Amino acid sequence: MRWSIVILVAVLLATGFSACKNDLDRVAALEVPADGPDRITTGAEYLYSDSGLVRNRVRAATIEEYAGDDPRTELSGGVELTFFSSDGQANGVLTARRGSILPAENRMQVDQQVVFTNARGEKLETEQLTWDRDSGRVHTDKPVKVTREKDIIFGQGLDALEDMSKYTVRKVTGTVFLGAGDTLAPAKATD
Repeated sequence: MRWSIVILVAVLLATGFSACKNDLDRVAALEVPADGPDRITTGAEYLYSDSGLVRNRVRAATIEEYAGDDPRTELSGGVELTFFSSDGQANGVLTARRGSILPAENRMQVDQQVVFTNARGEKLETEQLTWDRDSGRVHTDKPVKVTREKDIIFGQGLDALEDMSKYTVRKVTGTVFLGAGDTLAPAKATD
């Protein structure tokens, strides 16, 4: 009986060790496309800081990073970019279906169902928006819809500060209501 247990244990160990080896032929058979990403991260969150303060947070379902001749980062499956003030408060949130970060140009472009909400609750909707980190501005040439407390502004194009605290809608259509204490910066409307 003792020998049968020893033999059974030896057979189990031998079977277990033989099942745990790498099949180098199978590993070598895997092909990685030359133009594929260098790194893929899912459920990612990146924080960007300046002088020890978090300035921006990027979240995306999938982040693909490409190095080489055309370095870029592709964001897909939903993107959220949050802008923070110097006191650490979120003062603008931008969401989109996908985006690209181009480090050589120091900019980010988001596409498809872009929604940007500022600290005052004003909401911008468009299909494409570009954020230039150097200038701290966002802009688009696409049709835009800005929803404010009492009005909706439609236009063709927008230029704004990165937190959308100040913005200019180009080729404006719609009605703007001014209440007591409201001011409207002069804008050039072109047809």
